[in-house]
Amino acid sequence: MSPTSADQAKQWLRRVISFGGEQVRAAPAPVERLVRQAFHALPDGSEAKRRVRRILTGHSARRETTSAFGGYLSLADAGSTYSKAEQATYLQLELGHLKRSLYDQPLPPWPATGFEDQDAAAAPGRVEEYLGRVSQAYGAPEASTARVRHLVIVNQYPREGDEYGNGFVHRRVKYYLEAGIEVHVAVVAPDVEPESTVYDGVPVLVGRGAEVRELLQRIGYTSASSHFLNAFIWEQVRDSLAGIRWFTFMHGFESRRWVRTIRNYRSPEPLSNGIKDTLIRQRFWREVLAHPNGPERFVFVSRWWRRGSQDDMELVYPAQRTAVVHNVTDTQLFTYHPKDAEQRYKILWVRSAANLNYAPDLAVKALQALRETRYWPQLSIRIIGDGMHFQGFEDAFAEDGNVQVERRFASQDEIARLHRDYGVFLVPSRWDSQGVSRDEAMASGLVPVTNAVCAIPEFVDGSSAVIAGPEDVAGMVRGMIRLFEHPELFQRMSEAAAQRVARQSGPEQTVRREMVLMGLTPGDVGPGDATEGEDGS
Repeated sequence: MSPTSADQAKQWLRRVISFGGEQVRAAPAPVERLVRQAFHALPDGSEAKRRVRRILTGHSARRETTSAFGGYLSLADAGSTYSKAEQATYLQLELGHLKRSLYDQPLPPWPATGFEDQDAAAAPGRVEEYLGRVSQAYGAPEASTARVRHLVIVNQYPREGDEYGNGFVHRRVKYYLEAGIEVHVAVVAPDVEPESTVYDGVPVLVGRGAEVRELLQRIGYTSASSHFLNAFIWEQVRDSLAGIRWFTFMHGFESRRWVRTIRNYRSPEPLSNGIKDTLIRQRFWREVLAHPNGPERFVFVSRWWRRGSQDDMELVYPAQRTAVVHNVTDTQLFTYHPKDAEQRYKILWVRSAANLNYAPDLAVKALQALRETRYWPQLSIRIIGDGMHFQGFEDAFAEDGNVQVERRFASQDEIARLHRDYGVFLVPSRWDSQGVSRDEAMASGLVPVTNAVCAIPEFVDGSSAVIAGPEDVAGMVRGMIRLFEHPELFQRMSEAAAQRVARQSGPEQTVRREMVLMGLTPGDVGPGDATEGEDGS
């Protein structure tokens, strides 16, 4: 260190000791390095060294977290003269006061689409066309007013060429139809082109709101349900729901707080929008909960998400207005076939890589770690998916002959066929309110390799899955190696995985139950009742 540089560093160090971490943040990067060098020259055990260590350590943590995830801030940013207890208290109480003031204001109306008058005039004809498709698909309606009819309201639905639009809702609808229920499906969104169409034998009415209101006025439904309810859909239907038994299914996205998916935010603007969206959702669900036409039941896909949604939306859903019913696993499509021991060397990853919630980066790291083991030449690995993070697979395994990487989506039928050929399903996660793709693989007898985060422990255990801790790549790798070394363990876990799904998420435990809940089939469901999970909690 030159004399001039040393003097400069000492000046900055004195400022740090006197005024705190903001002086480090104000320093240019080379000066900060000099400050750190000067810090090491301070006498060990001195008060000055202890103070600077606290400041520099806090500063490093702040720099690391903000650069890594674009959002976490050090408590030091709340002020350097408060204790941690004081900081937490004033941040919580002041934020709570601001939110109460915000919640006292009604939600602003959704911006006009510009098609309101046009849609209102066209809605009767569009509904007439749709009901004609219903008659063709389901047969002429019976004269009896006792006919069971159910309306499903959703933000999107599968269609030819876009089979991923809430496919799990479509599977529910098919089960309803098998039970003899006449099901109407209405897609409601501000940016769709109104139409009447059919997907896989199910007539679907698509519109911006006028169409579903016309349906609700014309048809005497036994009940109605919504999936991924949002402020736009609510504004379109709330005044038409009077007197109708209505149930809203809570999957996760519709009532999730921004911090759950903080890794997906890469710049300040999306992060700011995420916080804004959360505040809107918190106001929105308060309005829905308090409205006289609000849902009879809020139906959550897991017990964990019932708790999580309440935490995220900062409210309490009354127990008598909630139920827990898992998403159904189609055990007729995803059927168990006993696995040959050699299939433990065949690993499958089929999932979206559009964001980091489903941890494609952890899957890449796990496979790279396996590549360093003696088992790598024996492995056959197939990767199918798409999304902004899929490039990680392509970059990492372009030269590996035993890894097949395909940037595309696979249909449900194809995935079921793939399940028969593979033995291990690599499905790391950072956020899941259930994990339908994992359950489908388990139903087929694949042993899932996943993480104990969010709701996942509600659906797997050590006898049916390889479960590592959050972000624990090494744990996943150790679990897979254990399967490689013990073929009888692999086969035992494969059978246990299929049995677990069959008794927890099969049609009888899920969709049949929700039909009883909504009055579509006979049965009895008590207030606040929920499907009983494996962990008994």
